[in-house]
Amino acid sequence: MSDPYTSGEYAAKNPEWHLEHSPWKAQQVTKMLRRHELSPQTIVEVGCGAGAILETLRQELDPKPLCVGYEISPQAFELAKGREAEGLHFRLGSPQSGEGPFDLALAMDVLEHVEDYLGFIRSLGPLAPLKILHIPLDLSVISLARPAYLKMAREHVGHLHYFTRETALASVEQAGLKVKDWFFTSVELDQGASGQKRLHLIRRWVHKWRPELAARWLGGFSVLVLAE
Repeated sequence: MSDPYTSGEYAAKNPEWHLEHSPWKAQQVTKMLRRHELSPQTIVEVGCGAGAILETLRQELDPKPLCVGYEISPQAFELAKGREAEGLHFRLGSPQSGEGPFDLALAMDVLEHVEDYLGFIRSLGPLAPLKILHIPLDLSVISLARPAYLKMAREHVGHLHYFTRETALASVEQAGLKVKDWFFTSVELDQGASGQKRLHLIRRWVHKWRPELAARWLGGFSVLVLAE
């Protein structure tokens, strides 16, 4: 079976490579950095897609870090190459042994796509002392009651693994990293509902008072993790 990312299969299903969410994801990274008063001078992103997260971080952070993105998909890499500028570089493939170290390594919505996700997390270790991972929480009471949702996550956007908040954090720790901080994120709550309006309103209300309950029961959340 061919790899969907190197063969072009994933690009055919997702030609925009989720660019519409990239500035929002960069904002979540910035939020975590500010929470801990971190100012990385060098940032590497593994699985950078079209490169817009790094592009946004390069524009927003002060001082501006040197940013390097790695991407195995030739189609996404071509999109990223068009964003190259001073201090912003992209490479086709994966980081090789001995590269780095950088100050910060990013893996934004990558774990769910790779077969050996624990091995992938471990591979981030030598790249940088600090890591930020964004992990979708596909498992919820609602998603389990609607099998079509998990089927779509697998067939259309390539999710091989489904996480809860607990299993996401446990996986990071099991791979040998130490979780320093985390928080829930929701692009839907921040940027507006894209589907069922009633569910969106319920999700927003429950999240205001009980974010853990909203993520566990209603879904629509991810977790951003700072680890070392």
